[in-house]
Amino acid sequence: MAQQETETEDPPMLKLVKQYLDAGSRSYSQVSPAREDGSIVLSMNLTGNNSSFRTFIDLKIPQDRMIVFVESPVKVPEGDKRTVCAELLMRINYTLALGNFEIDFRDGEVRYRMAVDVEGSALSLPMIETNIMVSAATMDRYFPAVMAVVYGNKSPLEAFEEARNPPDATTTTTQTGTSSIQ
Repeated sequence: MAQQETETEDPPMLKLVKQYLDAGSRSYSQVSPAREDGSIVLSMNLTGNNSSFRTFIDLKIPQDRMIVFVESPVKVPEGDKRTVCAELLMRINYTLALGNFEIDFRDGEVRYRMAVDVEGSALSLPMIETNIMVSAATMDRYFPAVMAVVYGNKSPLEAFEEARNPPDATTTTTQTGTSSIQ
């Protein structure tokens, strides 16, 4: 017997993202019911080599967009540290092929954002994987640099150069380096 349909069926974009997350046995939750603008947000935690990160998948259903946000677990304290951290993030952003870092000067939140617009096309499982994994791996790779400028008194240039050329890495062939995300 076929499973009874619910009152409202998930939009295709949401179904596909859930399919990807379920296939990887990832624990996630829907942050709230669909917003007035039609967007739906899923949340999960991902763990890399350097920390665990709260990750949000913001599905802008009417606009055919998926935006992935990966938040740093540490907020940057008020004052000069936010400016120094912003310089580091801009140095990093200049070298990235995909996505970007952001800092909220109001509360010190640092996050990485990556989006895909599929208007006139269709979201695919490889697109979902790329957006989630590149976002998480990039945050994981550069998180130690953020900590070094905020708490280790390194200059943005020193922290950036160390993150781009880690002493223990023999080769770096991708934007994300050698992070392992789970």
